[in-house]
Amino acid sequence: MTKTIQLLDAANFHADLPHQIAAWNWLQDQLTAEQLAEFAEIYRAEPEQKEALPPPWLDQALKAIKRFEGCKLKSYLCPAGVWSIGWGSTNYLGSPVKEGDQINQQWADDLLRNSVLNNFGAGLFKLLPDAKQWPSHQIAALVSFAYNVGLGAFEESTLHKRLKVSTGNREQIVREEMPKWIHGGGVVLAGLERRRATEIDLFCNDPTKLKAKPPRTTNPLRVTYYSQRDSTIPGQASRMCFSSSCAMMLSKLRPELLGGKFGDDVYLRRLSAFGDTTEARAHIQTLESYKVKAELMLDADWQTVEEQIDRGIPVPLGFYHHGTVDNPSRDGGHWLCAIGYDDAGIFVNDPWGDLDLVAGHYVSQDGKGLHYSRKNFGPRWLADGPSSGWAIIATP
Repeated sequence: MTKTIQLLDAANFHADLPHQIAAWNWLQDQLTAEQLAEFAEIYRAEPEQKEALPPPWLDQALKAIKRFEGCKLKSYLCPAGVWSIGWGSTNYLGSPVKEGDQINQQWADDLLRNSVLNNFGAGLFKLLPDAKQWPSHQIAALVSFAYNVGLGAFEESTLHKRLKVSTGNREQIVREEMPKWIHGGGVVLAGLERRRATEIDLFCNDPTKLKAKPPRTTNPLRVTYYSQRDSTIPGQASRMCFSSSCAMMLSKLRPELLGGKFGDDVYLRRLSAFGDTTEARAHIQTLESYKVKAELMLDADWQTVEEQIDRGIPVPLGFYHHGTVDNPSRDGGHWLCAIGYDDAGIFVNDPWGDLDLVAGHYVSQDGKGLHYSRKNFGPRWLADGPSSGWAIIATP
């Protein structure tokens, strides 16, 4: 017993009965001094602490934010003139982002996650301590809102002031206050309208309790196909892919307006009053003249397309059609109209024909109802990162 206690007492062994003492003495005789010391150290070690589970609101907030925030893996100047990277991070590795910095997608996602959890989540609870007890979907909606407008702006907002003193009916406060935050540069921005609508819906409806809704539309959508090759307008056939794609979208939303085989020519003639077929601004104004509200997105992604298709709205997409799939040439681009999607890719009406996405040349003049894979269309459309696609997003 003395031998056992002398060598093993540091591990707080308890050997009170004769057979227990005999067992410890036998064990010691079988082990070297080094093995016995290692055994004692392992025995006395503190149990490993399990990593804390993330709060349930975090994934919901990240999903809402990623839906509207673009991600760029190379540093860029944000509208405020600050070097940023990823999903809008201005610092990483303990230093401000600088020109020329580059990260990978996992790094960008980690930066966003840490910022949302430790900055915006913590900041929200500091401003609204009672929010810690709110449902996770309401926390997520406010975190997404604060990430967009900034914690300082949220603190000064009427939304924050009303929520802070509210004893109930938070949903009504959010419905009344969030729609006020849709302006940029003094004008209403369609993208902010969509974001506020999404955040309001998230705040007021627990997504885990919503019943699945039946699909509202067919997929792919039934969309009139216009070939730019047969244009009757002199000199335009080879350069009107943008007009033909927007005309296809318009034909679905307002089928009574264009009609016939040459509906894209009808559209192009009206567009000429606003500008050239290559100018996005001219298309936005032309669509508005047809009572269709639209915007040019430069940070669209696959989810953007899927959500529009689910609403029954085709999506004109701009991409690089020259060069190989591994090295798309940025010397010029092309537009087509997305009309559907599946797990493997998207269904499109390509006004010039059937593109060999790998090699970068057209193999047919028939571009109706094609299936372009995500694997090979993605590098041409999302050439600057996962959320860098050009798209015309319409709201009928």
